[in-house]
Amino acid sequence: MSEIKSNREYKDSVFIKLFNEKEKIIELYNAIEETAYDEETEVDIQTIENILYGPFRNDMAFEIDNKFVVLVEHQSTICNNMPLRMLLYLARIYEKIVDISVVYRTKRVEIPCPEMYVLYNGKEDYPQESEMKLSDSFIVKGDKINLELKVKIININYEKESRILKDSPTLEGYSYFIHTIRQNESKGMSRDEAIKTAMEDCITKGILKEFLLNYGSEVHNMLFAEYDKEEALRIAKEEAREDGREEGMEKGREEERDILAKEMLRKGAEISFVIGVTKLPKGKIMEFQKELNEEKNH
Repeated sequence: MSEIKSNREYKDSVFIKLFNEKEKIIELYNAIEETAYDEETEVDIQTIENILYGPFRNDMAFEIDNKFVVLVEHQSTICNNMPLRMLLYLARIYEKIVDISVVYRTKRVEIPCPEMYVLYNGKEDYPQESEMKLSDSFIVKGDKINLELKVKIININYEKESRILKDSPTLEGYSYFIHTIRQNESKGMSRDEAIKTAMEDCITKGILKEFLLNYGSEVHNMLFAEYDKEEALRIAKEEAREDGREEGMEKGREEERDILAKEMLRKGAEISFVIGVTKLPKGKIMEFQKELNEEKNH
């Protein structure tokens, strides 16, 4: 199997880890676009690190059949600036794959056609399929639009029974796995218990069995980190609003990482893993650990 090499400075999400093979990417793209590419199809991975998100990679970018595809898995509220983010991402990609010297020649430079997708797996009641456009952000509205970029949003929540789930067994398994974790939490299980029980359920039913058996511990840690990140971001934003800081977002990002680190340590995550996820200095993580130990002793 062909495996995508990623920069380990950033932590993959479970979604990216699961689709970390050429064959799985082709399966997913075939499901989205109802195409029939086979395993002999060439796929060129072009993911750019740290453009759409922070320490977690929820995105993948690849070239297939002269089309350039950016695909993002999203579990929180979809940002209205997603088309703008995608534009910046796309610009970086073209900068990477096009020799700058040929741009100044008279002969037209041919480039892959871009396709942008968000696979929504959050808790909000989002339509099965929708579209966001860059032009919606333009200050001046009107019929004359000289630059457009469209992002297709597909709801992959298990209960939505989207067509692409039926066409991609791997995506359907992933959707069921996340759905089961949330159901377990709604029954009063702790996050740790909800994740472990969902993994056991999927393995018993043969859903993502090989993946979960091979990477169970890593998947567990990833889910902990992803969920804690969402909670940390929510708390940081609330505190920023309450304090009335104009620089709230920048400060919020700093506080988000601190809160995330403390939550992960509190739940028993290894220091090396916390450092890898939050990118905070080891000294700061050690200080947090010392504070938590002192709290336990009082």
